[in-house]
Amino acid sequence: MPFMLLIRRIYKKWFLKKSASTLFKAFVLFIIAILIIFAVRELVNIGKRIRDWFQNRQEEKEGFEHKSKIVSPEYMKTLEEHQKKGMFPFRWLKDEHGKILPIVLVSGFFRDDEAKARYQEYIDNGVKIVGITAYKTFPKKIEDSSEDKYHHTDSFNYIKQIKNWMTCFKKPQDYGFTSDNNLIDISESDFYDVDTGKIPEKKYDIIYVCLKDNDSCPLDGWNAINRNYELALKCFPSMINDYGLKVLVVGRIGCGLEERFGKDKIETTDFLPWHEFQEKIRQSRILFVPNIMDASPRVISESMIKGLPVIMNQNIVCGSKYITGDTGVLFNDEKDFPTALSQILAAYPKISPKKVQDWWSQNYGIKRSAKKMRDFLAGCYPGLLDNVQEVSFYL
Repeated sequence: MPFMLLIRRIYKKWFLKKSASTLFKAFVLFIIAILIIFAVRELVNIGKRIRDWFQNRQEEKEGFEHKSKIVSPEYMKTLEEHQKKGMFPFRWLKDEHGKILPIVLVSGFFRDDEAKARYQEYIDNGVKIVGITAYKTFPKKIEDSSEDKYHHTDSFNYIKQIKNWMTCFKKPQDYGFTSDNNLIDISESDFYDVDTGKIPEKKYDIIYVCLKDNDSCPLDGWNAINRNYELALKCFPSMINDYGLKVLVVGRIGCGLEERFGKDKIETTDFLPWHEFQEKIRQSRILFVPNIMDASPRVISESMIKGLPVIMNQNIVCGSKYITGDTGVLFNDEKDFPTALSQILAAYPKISPKKVQDWWSQNYGIKRSAKKMRDFLAGCYPGLLDNVQEVSFYL
């Protein structure tokens, strides 16, 4: 090695020289020590390159084996059973005929060893695994107090182990993604068609959704954190006192809101069956989304397809891509909320429902999004979807 030869020459020529002073010899030793450090670092780097080479070869071999493996008809039935049961954090996909596909999505952190074992079972049976950012900040660790802590001690590297991802993040690199990942901007909330039903009489100016965590209505409950109930409480006075709006809060019954703001100003409901909830959206003018720790909530789509513009927290993990001048307005906190509210109220007659629905149909919808997903997955797994035209979620 050149470093070692150089060190040997310096030592013989200068250190062993009889006429050299002690200070000079010390300097020579210092130079030799520096060179030895560089030599060791070079050896370590060579070792790492050799290790990475063998590791990449192994991963390529395993990847080829998984790519070439065809999922058996028997295991496809197993996937159908899993889909019917629903097993977090997995999601399943179907083609345009409703037939399940041999592709499984990981939408959140494993919460136990059983989920991790199921992931390996899918791989061993030839199922293709794709990641999707559909749960809070996943795959970036979640720090809020309401979240399951299994992933804090689990060493599984989601970004490295899963190459292909559907992500809704504005800046994927902030969540750990690298150039080694194949990424596309797709969310479950993209897969909705415009609601062409009759628009009923509007009973509420604002609708906000935040289910109750328990009867004490804590601010640190799972739903309260995800839907940013604390910020909502700070914004209600502006809606009700300053602008005289009627507010509907879905899910927070018994939390003292009607007593605090007046029953004629704010109405609360318990959890609603889906069809009843959709009717409440139709009866509302504007959707309020103060959420931050929420990855593209589907209530945004369910509202926009009905013509509701949205006033949304600009800091939301995912979902701000839906907001334009024709669909709503963004705000930062309770300080600039009144200005944003004034803007959306002024724009409402011009954009709702037609402009909101037109924008949605021009950018999203089931067929458009299903074709986009199909093309992405076909590129990831050549030959797998040759006879498939559309791929969509089981919603």
